[in-house]
Parts: sequence; C-alpha cells; structure tokens
Amino acid sequence: MNQIDLWIKSLEQAFEKTGEIAPWPVHIGSVAPYFSDMEARNIFDKLKKISKEKDAHNIVRKLLISPGVAKALLMDFIIGMKVAKPKITRVERIWFVNYIFDVLSEMQAGDIFCFDGKNLILSDVEAQNLIKGRPWIWEGKENRELVQSLYKVSASTKSLIWSLYFYGWDDIGYEVHGPYNVRGPRGNVLQLVITDYFDIKPTILWNSMEKFPYNSVRLFSLYKKGIKLSIDIFCHFFNEGNLLDSTEGIYIEANGIPLRIKTQAESITKELLTKVSEQHALINRMTKEEVINKYIESRYYAFRKWREYFGEDWYPPKKVLSRIKEWGIIEIPEGKGPSWSELKKAFDPRTNYIPGA
Repeated sequence: MNQIDLWIKSLEQAFEKTGEIAPWPVHIGSVAPYFSDMEARNIFDKLKKISKEKDAHNIVRKLLISPGVAKALLMDFIIGMKVAKPKITRVERIWFVNYIFDVLSEMQAGDIFCFDGKNLILSDVEAQNLIKGRPWIWEGKENRELVQSLYKVSASTKSLIWSLYFYGWDDIGYEVHGPYNVRGPRGNVLQLVITDYFDIKPTILWNSMEKFPYNSVRLFSLYKKGIKLSIDIFCHFFNEGNLLDSTEGIYIEANGIPLRIKTQAESITKELLTKVSEQHALINRMTKEEVINKYIESRYYAFRKWREYFGEDWYPPKKVLSRIKEWGIIEIPEGKGPSWSELKKAFDPRTNYIPGA
C-alpha cells in the first residue's frame, strides 16, 4: 500500500473514532472557498523552489511547525490544489503530498499515519531522558486532588486553543505525542504521553492576547503499562477507563515553570478560563464576516513561516479577503456538510473530486 492509500486509510480510522465535530464558530466549508485556491498555488510554488535547494528537507521541517500541524493543514490543502489557478496537475499534487510525507518521516520516530495508535516524535532514548530530573507528582491518595487540578490546567489550555484557532485548525497550537515506553524511577515500564501547547499567545493573530501571561503549557503524563492508550493522525488522545486512575505520575509546566501546588494550578486554571470566556465574548460580538476573516487569518498564520522564509508578509492577500464581500457569506446548514465518502475522494490528491462542485 503506497503512502497516499495509507493517508486515506488513517483519515478514515480517525473520522470513525472522533465522529462529527461541532462546526464552531462556522463550518469550515464556509471558509475554505475564499482562500484555498490561492493559498495552495502559493505554497505549492514555494515548495517547488525550496525542493531545489541544497538542504531542502531540513528547511521544510522547520516550516511545518510540527507533524500534527502539517497533517491537519494538508487535508484542505489537497482540495485547494484541485481548484488552484494556474492549474496544479494530478502528477504535481501527488508529488507535493509525497514530498510532505517524506519530510514527516524524518520528523517522526514512528509511523506518520499512527496506525499503531502512537504518534512518536521522540526516539526511545529521548523519551527516557525526559523522565530524568523532573519533579514528578506521583499518584496516591495524598496527591489525588493535586493531580486532578493539574489535569484541569491542561483541559483549560485546550479550551483556550479552541477559542484561538477554532475547531478547524486547533492543531495549530498544540501536539499530543506518545505513548512512549519508558522506565520509571523504580524500574517499572510505564507509558509516557506528552501534550505540548506550544502557541497559546498568538498576539499577531489576536490583539486580545497581549497581556496574557503564558506562552506555553506542557503536560507529561505517565500511565500504567497495561492501560490501552492511542493517539490518531489528528492528535486525538484516547484512553481506556478512567484517566485519573490510570495515571502513575504527572508533570506540568507553564512557561517552563513546574506546577507543584494545588492553589498554583487552580490560579492558572482560573486565568485560562477567564481568557476563554473573554475570547468567546469577543467572538460572539463579531459579525459572521469578521469571524470568517479571522478564520482565514488563522490559516495564513499557520503557514506564516513559508512566507517569511521568502521575505513576504504572512497576512492574507487583499484579494482573498475581498472575496467575502464580493461573494457574500457561504452558508452550510448544520449537519449538511460532506459525508466521509465525499471527503475520502476530496482528500485524495489522485482524484479531481471537490465537495459540492
């Protein structure tokens, strides 16, 4: 089975597990038509130029931000290539997708399609080294409430991510990777899962984040060996049974500073949720046109490094944003988005299929 077949199969498995996601604040299908053709043409041309450079793969690795970001953006990008002008041929689309897969294979230590339920970015040695020297909080009756409060920090950070990047591209700001098999301090084999919230203060995207005190939150969780854990191609983390009961140890840091006290964790959670509420209130005050504009901005923000590499402004071109006024609002009624059978063809670069065309 070639890489593209594996890609489609991995997407199908992920869609089956996650089910339908609420199209908040608007359906992605209401947004993509305004920019996807121009964005695809622009990034495709940039990759063609970079691919001719001496250290091309290393350059692309830096531009992709993270494996999770690359895979999340690729789905809509494939559709964009099909409608781009000048035309991007089937052969060129296949080249682009396989090139990205080859670079991802260098960025990850395991299967890039996560068929084994693992999203492995680190080697075994690198994962083991992360265990050392951290002030772990070990699960036990005396620490149970503290462990709960630390997980709430992570959950609140995820809510903030949604309010910043919306449901379509929440992957822009975080990556979940693992589970890694590591040895705990007593020599027992444990499973390590890391959640990196690496971009939770995108001030160039949201002025409202200027005074927010945190740039990143990082969660390390150690789980018992026998617990069934899995991470799919969308960085969705699934666990068997109660997450708290499965936890052996936990370590979380905000801005690189470890959280070890319950009141400290509760204070940060309150700050995070306050900002989430502020973001939701801000979004609710925006018109639908402004929301779509912001959605497009976030997409270009995700590809900002590609444009900055060529000395260009990352912000969406005026022609893209003017389409919102020229075309009007594209309405997609709730529950009326494309089916998986349609998406399966749409996300395959070998077909010319475009949903709704």
